[in-house]
Amino acid sequence: MTARLRSLLAERDLVVEVRLALKMTLGGTVAWWLAVELGAQRPIFAALVPLVAMNGDPFAAVSVSIGRIVGVFAGVGLGIAFAHVAMGSTLRVAIVLLLGTLASVALKIGGRPNLEVPIAALFMLATSIKLVNQFGVQRIWETAIGAGLAIVISALVWPPHPARELERQLDRLRRELVGDLLTIADDLATGGDETAVHMDEVRAHSLDAVREVFALADARRALRWSPLRRRDAERVDELGARISLGARIYRHARAVARDVADLPVRSATLAAAVRDLADAADRALTGSDPSAQLDRSAAALAEPAHGEAEIVAAQLRQLLADFRAMRRS
Repeated sequence: MTARLRSLLAERDLVVEVRLALKMTLGGTVAWWLAVELGAQRPIFAALVPLVAMNGDPFAAVSVSIGRIVGVFAGVGLGIAFAHVAMGSTLRVAIVLLLGTLASVALKIGGRPNLEVPIAALFMLATSIKLVNQFGVQRIWETAIGAGLAIVISALVWPPHPARELERQLDRLRRELVGDLLTIADDLATGGDETAVHMDEVRAHSLDAVREVFALADARRALRWSPLRRRDAERVDELGARISLGARIYRHARAVARDVADLPVRSATLAAAVRDLADAADRALTGSDPSAQLDRSAAALAEPAHGEAEIVAAQLRQLLADFRAMRRS
């Protein structure tokens, strides 16, 4: 239990998490104070925006804040329009929810529906017609205050650190990739079934690596919004290239793992080749030269394999070829 807890804590950056809590507190408090100074009575929406915008995603605070402003404008306009239409309340709510959710899909934030649209529209419907115009305007400027402060605080106070986050992602990817390759090597050497037992984990690790590749665009976008981190652009590109390499290797490793799990193959030669590939991946993803390990693996894979061992050998040759091609590019 203690070891499991330590493992979970090791995967988290507690300093960053505490800083996030402090930034959210600062953003919500300052937004409330500023809105009160401007005449609002209980500016709950101003204080809420920084809490939602600074949601723990190291790359998304700015885009979430801008998306919320757009969603509020759309939702308030929709709510005001239907608040003045004569129809039953249930039918009105149904129509507003339909249009609001369709708009939320069109105005996605980070790949997720912008639920600010239907929420803002429902708030307008819940307000009396006499107050709806005034409340709608207040809702807009309160949200603008909160979003503006969220953007400023996210960019200037302990701003997102894309390079540091990518380093964490790369280290996790490297450990999982090397570990899975070594498990495959052990099974090839002994005829064991650990790969089959952990096949679901191998697939999950491979999919996580692909998701990290897709997140690279967000990391680069975060640099543009953070003047204090723009000097890290070269480092982010370097880390991005290594993550892409790791994800590409993992795609082949998953295919090899599937064959090893399905086929009764036992080969000391193939096991040695996989160990060299694991060592090469470890070195490449930490910025070292893996040429010697790749050459040893190539020599082992050049030896003839027979029967079902040839299927695994063919997959490993593809992995090796792609590995070398990615390094050259």
